[in-house]
Amino acid sequence: MTEGAHKRMGFSAIGGRKAKAEKIAAILAAAGHPLKAEHRVLDLGCGSGEIAAHLATFASIECSDAVDQRTQGRELPFSLATQPLPFNDASFDVVISNHVIEHTADPGTHLDEIRRILRPTGVAYLATPNRWWPWEVHAKLALLHYLPWRVFSRLGMALGRLNEPVQLLSLGRLQQLAGTGMRTEIWHHRLLKSPERFALSFSPGIAKILQQMPFTMLSLTAGLQPTLIVLLHPR
Repeated sequence: MTEGAHKRMGFSAIGGRKAKAEKIAAILAAAGHPLKAEHRVLDLGCGSGEIAAHLATFASIECSDAVDQRTQGRELPFSLATQPLPFNDASFDVVISNHVIEHTADPGTHLDEIRRILRPTGVAYLATPNRWWPWEVHAKLALLHYLPWRVFSRLGMALGRLNEPVQLLSLGRLQQLAGTGMRTEIWHHRLLKSPERFALSFSPGIAKILQQMPFTMLSLTAGLQPTLIVLLHPR
């Protein structure tokens, strides 16, 4: 349940996972949910622990993953990500799921568990590659992921391009799985007008095009952009 260490043809953060942590914190703050010292925050699928270690300067961070493979933040509390998750209902102010849901066996259950452990006033940050973006970031192949996900996963593993099944979601499917229990607030298209504010990097040419593009167009094409970034609010 970790984000692979690969270069992505999408929204690339400047400077690795520290910048990813800064991006997450900046989005939460821009959305009116700044991290605070009294907040209990879960990094679900924490991987190397680098994001959690950086966010620990803002709030009380806990880590969870299927395997503890942290190289940073090892002093932070850690719990195995079992099903169901080993946390009481309404335990966290913020849950972070950063490029994790596509690696889970059941994305719907992943979202249900996030909803269960969030406090009523809490928020979840979720990022995942967009299924409709033509370049697939795990297998590093184009278009093959448009096949049914089980077929894509089998082919990707047979070709040595994937280590495990990958189930990519579209924006519509993500919203459908979030269901009536959570409100989905789309954020990835909002980042494109001021990438530096969110520790993002684009080539000068792309940055110029995005600056000239009307925000309405960015909003209308949110379902086609490379990375889905949403905030989920319990209803």
